[in-house]
Amino acid sequence: MTLFYQKEGSRQVHNVDVAHNEKLAELMARVAGELGEALLVFEEGCDGELTEEAFVVVLREKRHPKLHFHRQRAVHAEVHFNGRVVSRHASPAMTVDALKKWADRELGIDPAHAAEHVLQLSGTSERPAGSTHLGTLSHGHDHRVSFDLVPNERFQG
Repeated sequence: MTLFYQKEGSRQVHNVDVAHNEKLAELMARVAGELGEALLVFEEGCDGELTEEAFVVVLREKRHPKLHFHRQRAVHAEVHFNGRVVSRHASPAMTVDALKKWADRELGIDPAHAAEHVLQLSGTSERPAGSTHLGTLSHGHDHRVSFDLVPNERFQG
């Protein structure tokens, strides 16, 4: 089975083939690289750390699982919009899209207008893809990521 993953400090999506009976510790040893021994594993869309038991279920039941490898259990994420700031501790495997949906709800943005805004890294013009894991955007030992909710570019003819 092929599974896909991202890891701390790299936005690249990697893939790795795993045997149906492979242990989580074996997989972690193969992908750790420069992150070293103190690595934690998360499944995209889940808040908690992936356990050996949950990994067995992932291998058995998911067709194309997406994992995230990170040294911290959470990333502090904040979203700025019209002078307001909402923040939360999020799984490193949370996607930019999932954070935006959460921020839209927290900020009371009408779903009809939510599509008109995107998340942009604070202080930059960079707008990460919606499938990007938050853990890839935190750098070094600063496990924070800050976004501005900005209008999506519109092209009018």
